[in-house]
Amino acid sequence: MSIWFVVIPILAVLWLLQSVGTYFQMRHYRKVLGGIAGEGGEGYVGVGNAKGRFGKGVILILVSDRWGVVTRALRMRGMTVFARFNEAPDLVGEGVENLRDENREEPYEKATMLAACRAVEQIERVREESKAKKPEMVAG
Repeated sequence: MSIWFVVIPILAVLWLLQSVGTYFQMRHYRKVLGGIAGEGGEGYVGVGNAKGRFGKGVILILVSDRWGVVTRALRMRGMTVFARFNEAPDLVGEGVENLRDENREEPYEKATMLAACRAVEQIERVREESKAKKPEMVAG
């Protein structure tokens, strides 16, 4: 009997388990993001991601008010599908303009701060788009 008759089914089961874990992680992501959107209020949401060393990644959700101050920050960090979002309180109260520097390494590690920079880019893009749309709404 060849070793492949054992190895291939084991790899298939591991791949299936990873697919199931990814499904549940994406469901968690959508639930958290939907919860933030459902909270209402005025402001902007940005999502940034960064891959850290050895595959450890970060996804960061920043919520800012209309003046550009971070009101909520959620961070998912880890290497596995078991990672979940946790509050990142050290970013709350920061102005989004202070988080633009992708080389900043405080108050969190470099990967989180790079994700923050990317989330800020998204927030700024949405802010600019909403400013451009407002004159159309007044004229109409």
